[in-house]
Amino acid sequence: MVVGEVENNKRTVLITGGTSGIGSAVAIKFAKEGWDVVCHYFTSEERADSLKKVIENCGVKCYLIKSDFSKKVAIQKFIKELTNYNVVSLINNAGTYVVNKHFCELTIDEIVETFTVNTFAPMLLSANIFMKMKERRFGRIVNISSIAAKYGGSSYSLHYGCSKHAIEGLTKTLAREGAAYNILINTVRLGVIDTEFHKKFSKDMSERLAMIPLKRMGTPGDVSDMVYYLGSDKNKFITNEIMTIAGGE
Repeated sequence: MVVGEVENNKRTVLITGGTSGIGSAVAIKFAKEGWDVVCHYFTSEERADSLKKVIENCGVKCYLIKSDFSKKVAIQKFIKELTNYNVVSLINNAGTYVVNKHFCELTIDEIVETFTVNTFAPMLLSANIFMKMKERRFGRIVNISSIAAKYGGSSYSLHYGCSKHAIEGLTKTLAREGAAYNILINTVRLGVIDTEFHKKFSKDMSERLAMIPLKRMGTPGDVSDMVYYLGSDKNKFITNEIMTIAGGE
């Protein structure tokens, strides 16, 4: 086997938040490239079942695992379930905003929930899967961050921005550890992408789009190609990097 590649019959990717707009686009991209997909989701079983059909129509396997990443016990149970799968690529995509509040009004519970989903779950998942990748001497991890980590977010997204800044720190530490074992770990930092995430809280999007040099939202497809490249055996020499997909911001 060539260095930087993984055996075709062992190509399995785990995507957290797999039924979101970005998660599903990434899952389908991997499936089209011949990867089996382990798809984590939480809220929508109907959407998960629909995604499973699309993935399996690509001629690969799809495994659905439901888990609430805001709960410590659920995360631990999820990690135990992963022993059933030969995951060689991890896409830490699951995320939450929780509430749209000024930082002076945030409660400790709201901050903890944000960090549990956006930071603690990826840290625990990555640590567990990293050790299996180390034994295999192959692995790819892509952490999905936000431009809020670059600019700090607004006064109403402090909790979110800080949680994403932390996951970028996770990338740096793990990438240094993984280099000797052909485990390549990167961050994809997203700007405004046209998904339901930006519809959760009402805001003037025309004003926000005016701040983007390309004057438009990104699409899930803009994201999935980059995530696939970094998270697959196509990537042989990129690690410890932040790739920004933000239309020039």
